[in-house]
Amino acid sequence: MPWDSEIFGFPVAQISRVELEEGAGTPAMLQAFDAWCAEHDVRLVSCRLDHRQLRESMALEGHGFRFVEMVYEPRLDSFENVAEPRWAIQVGSAAQSDLEGIEEIASSAFTTGRFLLDWRLPPELSQRRYATWVRSSFETPGHAVIKAEVDRELVGFFIVEHRPDGSVYWHLTAIAPRWQGRGVGLSLWQTMLRRHKADGATSVGTTISGHNTPAMNLYARLGFSFSSAQMTFHWLRDDPS
Repeated sequence: MPWDSEIFGFPVAQISRVELEEGAGTPAMLQAFDAWCAEHDVRLVSCRLDHRQLRESMALEGHGFRFVEMVYEPRLDSFENVAEPRWAIQVGSAAQSDLEGIEEIASSAFTTGRFLLDWRLPPELSQRRYATWVRSSFETPGHAVIKAEVDRELVGFFIVEHRPDGSVYWHLTAIAPRWQGRGVGLSLWQTMLRRHKADGATSVGTTISGHNTPAMNLYARLGFSFSSAQMTFHWLRDDPS
C-alpha cells in the first residue's frame, strides 16, 4: 500500500482475500506470508474478512493478527422517503482554495477509524491519513470532493464517486466537530441524497465502522439497509501487546 507506506514511514501491506478449506495447509500459507513480509520489510498488514469467515479469522488470530473493528456497508435503494432538510445547507464542488479547511475537518472529525482504534499506532498517523485522503481525491479520476456550507461557513464534506451502473459511493464523509450534535449531519445527509436523486442516481452506498454508533443510527434513520459486515484485522511486527 504505497499511500499508507508513505504516511506511516514504513512499508504497509493489505491482504485482499483469504480462503481456507477444511484441512488446508494453514502453517505453510502463513510461513509464506512471514517470508514475504520479511523480504519487503513490511511492518503493518491489514485484512478484512466477511463476518462468516470464522475459519480464516481464527487462523489469522493464531498467527498474531488482532481484531480491530467490524465495518458495515449501508445501502439506500430508494430516495422516496428522504425528508426535507431542516438546515439550509449549500453543497457544491470544492476548489483548491477549500482544501486547507477540508483537510482540517478530516484531521479532527474522525474518532473511530481503524488506525485510531488500534492503540498500538500513533493517532497522529491516522489524522494525517485522512487529510492525505482528501488531498489525493482532488486528483483521483472519478472522485469528486463536495463541500457543505451554512451561511458560507464550511461545515463538512463528502468524497463521492459516481459509478457506471448509476450508483453512488461515498468514500469519506464528515461534519466539522463544532457542528456535530446540532442536527446538521442529518440535514447534510438528506441534502446529499436529494441531490443524488435529482441527478438520477439509482442507489447510494458507503462503509462505516461499527464503533461509530451515531453514524449507524443516522443511516438507519435515513432508511439505509445493512446487508453485510466485515471483520478488520491488523498484524504489526514487534507487536507491543
